[in-house]
Formats: sequence, C-alpha cells, structure tokens
Amino acid sequence: MEKIPTLADSARPVGTLWLTIDDGGPAGRSRATEQYHQGALRIIRPHYLDDSGQVTYTIVSVGGGYLGGDVYDQRFRVLDNASALLTTQSATKIYRTPQGPVRQFTELEIGEHAVLEYLADQTIAYREATYHQFTHVRLHPSSTFVFSEEITPGWHPEGKHFAYAEMRLHTRIEDAATGRLFLLDNLLLRPSVRLGHFGWTEEYTHSGQFIVVAPRVDQELVRELSAIVAANPRIRGAASLLGTPGTELRGLLLRTLGNRTEDLTELHEHITSLLRERWRGQSPVNLRKY
Repeated sequence: MEKIPTLADSARPVGTLWLTIDDGGPAGRSRATEQYHQGALRIIRPHYLDDSGQVTYTIVSVGGGYLGGDVYDQRFRVLDNASALLTTQSATKIYRTPQGPVRQFTELEIGEHAVLEYLADQTIAYREATYHQFTHVRLHPSSTFVFSEEITPGWHPEGKHFAYAEMRLHTRIEDAATGRLFLLDNLLLRPSVRLGHFGWTEEYTHSGQFIVVAPRVDQELVRELSAIVAANPRIRGAASLLGTPGTELRGLLLRTLGNRTEDLTELHEHITSLLRERWRGQSPVNLRKY
C-alpha cells in the first residue's frame, strides 16, 4: 500500500501561509487573530463582500507558477461561530516538474457553528507536470464547509489536452468532535495510463469537484443538485450523499466534467450561492476578480 506523504517527509516549503480567524466578538465581523506568511505565499488584506460579517481572504502565489520539487504549506483555522471565505487571486499553474512533483499540504480546522467556503480558481497542469495536493479537514457536526476546485489542462504547442504527467487530489475529512474519519477521497489522473480507455473523461477536457459538509445536507439536496447538473447541456456530472457510522457529519460530493473552466466555476458558484441564501440568508457569491 502506497504511503501518503506528509509535510514532515518533504523538503522545506517554498511558501508557507497560516491564518486563524475568530468571530469578531461583539462587532460581529469575523477577522484574523493570527497570520503568518513566508516565501512564495501571501494573503491580501481582508474584504467584507456583504453585511453578514463573513470575512474574505485572497491567497496570492508571488512566484507566478509552481515548479518541480516545490512544497507549499497552508494552515487555516476558523474558530467557533466565525465565518470565512477563502479564494485565490488567479489560477494555480503547474509547470514541468523534472525535479520531482509539486506538493501542496493544506490543513483546515473549522470550529463549532463556524463556516468556511474555500473557492479556489482553477488548477492548470501543463505538459510533463506532476502535482500532489493533500487537503486535511477537521470540523464539527454543527459547522459548514464548502470546497470547490477545477482542473484544467494547460496549453500545449501541438494542441494536446492531456499532456501533464499526473494529478493527485487527496482529501481527508474528520469529525473534530469524535476523531472519526468521514471522507477519504483520492482522485488520481494519469493520462498516459488511461487516455483512450473507457471511462477516461470521454469527450470532456476539464474536471471539477465540489464538496459540502453541513448539518442540513440530505438526499433531497443531492437530488436537487444532480438535477441542476443534468439540466446544463455543457456539463456532465452527479452528486453523491456522504455519511458514515459513528459521526453526525453529513455531506455530499459533486463530480463534474466540462470543456470550459467558466462553465464549472459558474456551476459551483451558483450552488454555493443557493446554499448561502437558503441556510444563512446570505447574498450570492460575488468575488469581483475580473
């Protein structure tokens, strides 16, 4: 059985970003109480996109792209009752990695009755690129977690769509109250092995995944989201209900395929906005980047 790498097994990070967010006390506006960055990672000053008190932070990679052997360390804590939205300034670009895979380790801790929406821009994998992403989430059954990401094949001089070597997205979610494992998902894409085989993204070039863990997730919501995807002629995908004995956590996983990043991003933001309004009476997502 393959051993899952850890940050301790890796070289010194070229970029480190740690952030702790609390509920802001009587002011009612969530805010950072601890913040540290080093190397190629930075964070833009906070923004408040509506009057809900939710704070938005934008992650910036100042290097312009990830190179072979790079290691990134991200740690985010959202304390009890706080609400945060994390996003990126632009796409994460993975270039050729002859020196070894790029590794990104992300630790997320979400307190009781807290909210974290992590809506990153797409990850673009160029030819001969290998990227390993390890995301570890710990949250309470009363908290809400929304996680969106899209994978886009990078430009190739011969017009090939799948010239990258390997993409691994490893996601582990645990119940912080019991320590129980809730989800262990390992999405592995190796075009040289699967390209042309039955089941390999068919005629689609872009893929996405959307995870929601929240108390109000149920089978009816899963059916509703699957119907939204089915009604979109540009996207193929479906949602699955997540649950495991020994924990009160409830969630769903939506896998999507398409041919444009914009189509996947618009779908994910539409679902995020739907849940924000329905569960918290909050305004739709409007990141205003472009």
